[in-house]
Amino acid sequence: MRTLHLVPLLIPTTIMLSACGGSDNSAPPQSEPAVGLVNIAISDSPMSQVSKVELVLDKLIMTDEHGTVHQHDMAQHRFNLLDFQGMQSHNVISNLELPAGHYHDVHFSLINGNQSEGCAIENGQGRQPLIVEDNHLPLHDFMLNEHENLFLTMEIGLYQSMHFSDNQYHLNHDGIYSVDKREMGHLIGEMDPQWIADCETAHADKVPLGGQFYHMAYLYQNSLANLTQMADMSPARNDGKFSPVTVAPLHQDMNGDWSFAMGYLPAGDYRVAYTCLGHLDDPATDDLSQGTFSLFEDAGSVTVDDNGQETRHQCGNGHGGHGGHG
Repeated sequence: MRTLHLVPLLIPTTIMLSACGGSDNSAPPQSEPAVGLVNIAISDSPMSQVSKVELVLDKLIMTDEHGTVHQHDMAQHRFNLLDFQGMQSHNVISNLELPAGHYHDVHFSLINGNQSEGCAIENGQGRQPLIVEDNHLPLHDFMLNEHENLFLTMEIGLYQSMHFSDNQYHLNHDGIYSVDKREMGHLIGEMDPQWIADCETAHADKVPLGGQFYHMAYLYQNSLANLTQMADMSPARNDGKFSPVTVAPLHQDMNGDWSFAMGYLPAGDYRVAYTCLGHLDDPATDDLSQGTFSLFEDAGSVTVDDNGQETRHQCGNGHGGHGGHG
């Protein structure tokens, strides 16, 4: 997994010039403290078989460069993460005024789930508690410049972050990252329908219960040359393969076209892959090495532009693909 860093835009420091001369002994007026505004939104990459992921935020906590801890009470702000998928996001902090400077150890503390309150998920078995790793959601360090209005978005990839173990749902920090609005973009992908048909035919013996394959797009760093270097969602690897940056499900519209959306990606170069075996990729295990999971097609390279732009990518022959690979 790669480490993402927020790269601040530095502005020149204002130089205060003192007046010369005069005999006024009155104290000089005190300058206003240098401050900026912070805005934070949360978005997610959805997952199957879950109808609700309710998060309950307790506090926003961060430490400045002088070691002072700043806390902002979130008043147990409650929302359903699944309402804000792809390019949609939920503003949880708006115009929070902070002293200008560098902030680290930035995170939201949460109300962990139990049977009646706190973070929870809903699925076919009803409401169940959700336990969040270390009881918080991390954001990356950031620099707030004087008079700056900073916009950050936390992206939570549920396919990578959500685990079920010990009869409980856990939300781990894998697949969670944050990005500056100026340095991110969105990716919309058109999937070749022939790839869909071919993958289902090739893996007819692996169809899940209910008969519906899990068609998924996987996103990797563009430094990977081909499918042999691309791994599944899994813990730390030592086989020279690389797990995806993020994943997203494919959706079929009323015209029969297959597409996917990945929002709030750090701008840069990526490579896309496709599989219909998303149901066999457990993020807690190495399913690729065990032979249960595989990627089906390399959909090529794509450059995601910055400043919140949408980039469109054609996988194979896109929506017009019929009658074989292309």
